[in-house]
Amino acid sequence: MKQPDIPVIESSSIGTNFDMSPYTNSTLRLDMSIDFQGVTPMKVFDVMGDPQRMKDWYLLVKEIQMHPPNINGEIDFDVDFMLFGRVHEEILYWNKPYQYVYKAFGDEFPIKDYIALIEIQEIGPQKGVMLWRQYFNEIEGVNNQNLLSVILPAINEASLKRLAPLIGGTAITMQSHF
Repeated sequence: MKQPDIPVIESSSIGTNFDMSPYTNSTLRLDMSIDFQGVTPMKVFDVMGDPQRMKDWYLLVKEIQMHPPNINGEIDFDVDFMLFGRVHEEILYWNKPYQYVYKAFGDEFPIKDYIALIEIQEIGPQKGVMLWRQYFNEIEGVNNQNLLSVILPAINEASLKRLAPLIGGTAITMQSHF
């Protein structure tokens, strides 16, 4: 199925007041966003905050395995990725429908200090922007360092193009800081 033609902007950056310092001191590597309209922030959060929906839009996802909620009611899950094997994702902060922070790690996952922010900002009635920011410094192995600096931005951009129609996306912003 052909995806709608959604423009990709490579130079603008949407600000956030969210403080990532309690979760990471790593470098912002990928700064991505989707402008949306015609849907509420809650609708966008329902897609972004549901791990089972990742297969609908992220290119490398093969399977999702949910874990039972822990004693605090938080839900962690495993994602089987092409290229990265099984990756455990753990929610570090949850503030529905505005933002959440998650950590990802796994034996075959070459990024060893990956932390990400998903934030939904409302800028008008049924209009806003969804931010996805990935922070990390350590990529294991020179081959992985070289490969990920090229393919990860491209994979994420293609995935955002698949995600945009699911959340009323009108434009995508993609900045790589490799």
